[in-house]
Amino acid sequence: MKNKLTLVLRIIVCMLMVFSIIGTCGVVIADRVYTPEYLRSQVSRTDTYENAYNSLMKRFSDNYSISNIPIEVYESSFTSDWMKSAVDEKINSFFEKREAEIDCSEAEKNITEYFESYAHEAHVIKDETYEKKLDEAITYAQKTALEQADVYSLAVMERAGISAKVSACAALARKYMWVCIAAVAVLVVLLILLKRSLYWIGTALFASGMIMTIPTVIVKAEGLINKFSLKDYTTYTLVTGTMDSLATVVMMTGIIMLAVGVVMIAMHLIMQNKSKSAA
Repeated sequence: MKNKLTLVLRIIVCMLMVFSIIGTCGVVIADRVYTPEYLRSQVSRTDTYENAYNSLMKRFSDNYSISNIPIEVYESSFTSDWMKSAVDEKINSFFEKREAEIDCSEAEKNITEYFESYAHEAHVIKDETYEKKLDEAITYAQKTALEQADVYSLAVMERAGISAKVSACAALARKYMWVCIAAVAVLVVLLILLKRSLYWIGTALFASGMIMTIPTVIVKAEGLINKFSLKDYTTYTLVTGTMDSLATVVMMTGIIMLAVGVVMIAMHLIMQNKSKSAA
């Protein structure tokens, strides 16, 4: 009767440990992912800086029939380095909860110079209409560039109230991260007290690893992430690249836990066989 009760307790603690391990992995990954450093690293890894710049120049080029401003004016106003700084500032200001400070003065200067040069050559009078069109051209250029620099659509998320919910979830994850770790530690101690801890801890790790590995392997094997349909190429590469990176992290974590679990179970069986042989 005592042995059966002990077995039941081991199974219950083992099951609780599986959920605790998965929960701990979840909050740790959330804590590491929802940071400006991680978002910037994904922008760099997916070539989003360059993609965003190329998309911006394409938008300006496509708008030539309306604006009549040559692409060269925009190219001298917004460089690749400007785009990198703007994207980073958008991300940093979002996490620091402040307005982004992005310098667009070069665009204002170049567009003004172009308008003045054109007015001089075409003998255009600098009246209210001229000033209005100049203001519209500058505003359009700055607004378009700043929108393109918001590669994660953080402004849209903020207006929709999504960012507040995500931030709250991330804060909650950070708050309870050590609680989850402590829960795992307590369950490990309980399994040690119930004996045969090597086997049961290994079983918990193996089960946790399987739960984390199998779904991510299916997702990557089926190419489900790449099947997402997004109109903007820059957003598509960034979103799919980030999701693929997260899937890889979860999968590798699961594989490591699975492998450690197998090793622990094997060690238990080897030690058990040695004990029987010695007896």
